[in-house]
Amino acid sequence: MRLRLRLLLLVLSSFWRKPLSLLDESVITFAVLPNDIDVTKVSNDRFIALMDLGRMELAFRVGLLTSMFRNKWLPLAAFDTIRFRYPLRAFQRYQLRTRVVWWDDEFFYFQQIFERKGRAVATGYVRASLLGPDGVVPSNKILDAIGQPAAKPERPEIVARLKELDDLIHETQKEKAEALP
Repeated sequence: MRLRLRLLLLVLSSFWRKPLSLLDESVITFAVLPNDIDVTKVSNDRFIALMDLGRMELAFRVGLLTSMFRNKWLPLAAFDTIRFRYPLRAFQRYQLRTRVVWWDDEFFYFQQIFERKGRAVATGYVRASLLGPDGVVPSNKILDAIGQPAAKPERPEIVARLKELDDLIHETQKEKAEALP
């Protein structure tokens, strides 16, 4: 994660911000800083890094911070994709909206929308979990750590399609690895 100062500010502010439930939407307001842009606009890789911050902020506000430190859990993004619509330029203010849309036994699926003046400039989806000393932390263990009852939403169609794409990429990687001498 290349945004350590912003991460530190999110950790500190999470102690004063209103707690969220797992299915609530987290909204963070940012400004495009000079180190966020390539030549004239926010670089593609910076969007992905900012999405990491959005998920971390949601994790902190649902009460996972203590469990993450105690259990030595680290964030793990297994798959992400993003669709860009409009550029963000230097010093523009925007919001990052993050919410959990579904989960399975191992992973949570997040929708993350970058907005400027009420208009979506980019939309991303991420399949993520936490990584512990023994591997991926099961979703039910994370839910227990949050300590909030959460009714699992119906699986959105986009989650099924993203899972298909992730599986296809995984199969391609395995085929290439098996073809190596």
